[in-house]
Amino acid sequence: MSEEILRFVDTIHRDRQVDKEVIFTGIEMALVSAAQKRFDQEEGIEVIIDRESGGIRAHKDGVDFDPREALGRIAAGTGKQVLFQKIREAEREVIYREYIDRVGEIFNGTVASRKGGGMIITLGTRAEGFMPRSEQSSLENWNEGDRIKVVLKEVNLQATRVQLLVSRGDEALVRRLFEQEIPEVSDFVVEIKAVAREAGNRTKIAVATLDANVDCVGACIGIKGSRIRNVTDELNGEKIDVVRWNESIDVLIQEALKPAEIASLELDYDEMTANVYVTEDQQSLAIGRRGQNVRLASKLTGWELNICPITNEELQTLREQGADQRADEMFGDRLAKVSEGESGSAASENPLDQLFEQPVAEVAEVEEYEEGTVVMGLEDLPGVTEEIADRLIEAEIDSTEALLEAGVEGLSAIEGLDELSARLIIEKIQEIMESVDSEEE
Repeated sequence: MSEEILRFVDTIHRDRQVDKEVIFTGIEMALVSAAQKRFDQEEGIEVIIDRESGGIRAHKDGVDFDPREALGRIAAGTGKQVLFQKIREAEREVIYREYIDRVGEIFNGTVASRKGGGMIITLGTRAEGFMPRSEQSSLENWNEGDRIKVVLKEVNLQATRVQLLVSRGDEALVRRLFEQEIPEVSDFVVEIKAVAREAGNRTKIAVATLDANVDCVGACIGIKGSRIRNVTDELNGEKIDVVRWNESIDVLIQEALKPAEIASLELDYDEMTANVYVTEDQQSLAIGRRGQNVRLASKLTGWELNICPITNEELQTLREQGADQRADEMFGDRLAKVSEGESGSAASENPLDQLFEQPVAEVAEVEEYEEGTVVMGLEDLPGVTEEIADRLIEAEIDSTEALLEAGVEGLSAIEGLDELSARLIIEKIQEIMESVDSEEE
């Protein structure tokens, strides 16, 4: 019997990954339970199994007894129940520890059966996951025995088992598929900044990179769409829009609403809401089918977006209201017009020669501003943060002429600025220059 116990412990340990000490303890508890049933005695019974030899020592009120001779059929059945319950509890703990730290990972499984609207997915040899209808894609229909990729969403330790909640509709599945199919993502060259998904319909994903030599959007799409096609095929044809991430919210909103073209934006930073003005021919594109495009763009940016149609005439009127008023709304108190200079002072050839403030260390050396000069900082430009302003100063691109001379190509080479941000900066400078020139005339 000693060898049989050792073989039994070794088999359970290998097949179910249960610690041997747990199995030995379970056998001891089972034998005690069986003896209690046989002798109709709750106290005074002790059973000890030698972990090396498998030998059993049993005592009842200090007197040795042979547990094999003392066990009857009913008592043996009770002992087995105690043993198997102990093994199941230990196995449950093993499964929980194995999967609790793997939430968000992707797993290959097999459809085992259907349960109501949900499905039971076999994961490995010992665990099963449950995928409810709410975590499934409307484009997919699975049969028993089908191979399936799922992402682990939750691990719940219950009284009798471990419930693994898996999903095909979660945003994490798209992230993991991008990591599998796109080397730049798995190597952290391209970073996925945000994902907005309506499973079975469309996904918008925003990506960014710090490597100026890498096109983050092109890397995700691949030549003729070869890379993104592998992801859409796995998702059974779900459409995926890859957009370029930008720290400037006005630029990010325009990217998120593509393919629609935005005419103008009105931002409320306190409420995180934006009125998005589009021409009539772009309204349906901006909203999307059943509001899908604007809904996903809102989730991607974290802002509430209101699509406001505007006619070409209204748009022209808006532009003709004057750059002075619109610049004041955008820059607030930081945009100031310098009043007329003293009589006899020479007029500036270019009223924006002193457009940008000098660094603090050079303030004492700066001459008085000439008449008509507009004073504001680099950070007042769209998409320019404090860090980007420092990089522009280091690159000696800190004046009107320097910015215009650098152009879109030069500015987009600065870390943190892409082509779209650079174009907006150039357009804003030109707009203010035209406004000041027109007022002087």
